[in-house]
Amino acid sequence: MARVLVVDDQAEYCRPLVRLFQLAGHDARSVQAGEEALKYLRAVDAVDVILLDIMMPGMDGLEVLRQVRLDPRTAGVPIVMFTAVSDPVLERHAIQKGANDYLVKGRFDFRELSDRLSPYLD
Repeated sequence: MARVLVVDDQAEYCRPLVRLFQLAGHDARSVQAGEEALKYLRAVDAVDVILLDIMMPGMDGLEVLRQVRLDPRTAGVPIVMFTAVSDPVLERHAIQKGANDYLVKGRFDFRELSDRLSPYLD
């Protein structure tokens, strides 16, 4: 069982993803802001993977990514950017900043998402 954190300001993305991960036997939680994600990460022992939106009000996903990578406790946590922004330049930037993968919302199904995340869920 993996611990999955979904970070997205839109509940319509969080709820079904969390439920699907839970049905697959994982401990999945969601938060809807970058600041909440950092607070959650400080409060728990470990997270196995973070599914992180980029475009969020306040602290955006790239800043969350930067802060997670700077913290020695979370620096090695796999982060998959999960965004509506289909932009190769932004994707390259996120990967250079430490994201492990980049998925565009609406261009996959849950099976593909599970396949892409499987190295982090076992």
